[in-house]
Amino acid sequence: MEIKKLQIKLGKLRLDTPVLPASGTFGYGDELIDTMDYQYIGAIVTKTLTWKENPGNPPPRIWEFKNGLMNSIGLQNIGVKRFCEEKLKILLNLDKPLIVSIGGKNPDDILRSIEFLSNENGIDAFELNLSCPNIETNKTVSEDPDSTFKLINKARQLTNRVLIAKLSPNVTDICKIGIAAEQAGADILCAVNTFKGLYYDWDRGKMYTGGVSGPMIFPMSFRLVFELYKKVSIPIIGLGGIDSDKKALEMIFAGASAIGIGTSMVIMPDLASRVCQAIVDYLKKMRKNFCSIVGIRNEKKH
Repeated sequence: MEIKKLQIKLGKLRLDTPVLPASGTFGYGDELIDTMDYQYIGAIVTKTLTWKENPGNPPPRIWEFKNGLMNSIGLQNIGVKRFCEEKLKILLNLDKPLIVSIGGKNPDDILRSIEFLSNENGIDAFELNLSCPNIETNKTVSEDPDSTFKLINKARQLTNRVLIAKLSPNVTDICKIGIAAEQAGADILCAVNTFKGLYYDWDRGKMYTGGVSGPMIFPMSFRLVFELYKKVSIPIIGLGGIDSDKKALEMIFAGASAIGIGTSMVIMPDLASRVCQAIVDYLKKMRKNFCSIVGIRNEKKH
């Protein structure tokens, strides 16, 4: 495979391929070295880090469906300081672009983490997990354009690294959120995070809430990327339910400049390589370069 032909640039962010592991499904980035071939992923994307170490939610916190799963992990992680001490050097030795996902219980924690990590060399981009609570409005940041703008604008003032705004699908109009993120200084949008879901456990007789992912959400995430592409001018990383090379290409046709794979790459570690091969084959068949097929089936005026 001519893997070097898949190298792309999203603004200032250079990726080895357009295929990324979705945050939260790839651990800290070093756990799957013996399971999959890293040459087929465009960058390492860490699980979401918080300012302080977080044990996450108590089990049960993963429920499997026929065509996906629901999780309520609760941002379990070792915190940014331990990440720098225990993981960062290992990741830098892998010689891959590094995207660190940042979240928190409130916007101030996210900003504190960004300021701290901006002093570390080798981090290429921050993915802002905009599902953190906003105490004033009792909503997640990503549910409100004004809160989204304020957080990203403050983050922009703290770092010159690439900022990726990861958007929630659980909103009335995702385009308003995407536009606010762009106006505030985000370099890239990541669309979308998990959909809110509810699970009834018959054995325990309890209801559980969480985020739904997997192939069942593809039609919805696909549409959201399609709509965002028509409204924003910055690149979009499209993800949500991609489980095949055809769906990866469809997401690119809708307007994704790169694609993320989460749940399905856990099940099929070779999926990234198959998607890369499919993109190479399609470009060769159509005699096109990668940038020319981004949004090719969208209504957006080029």
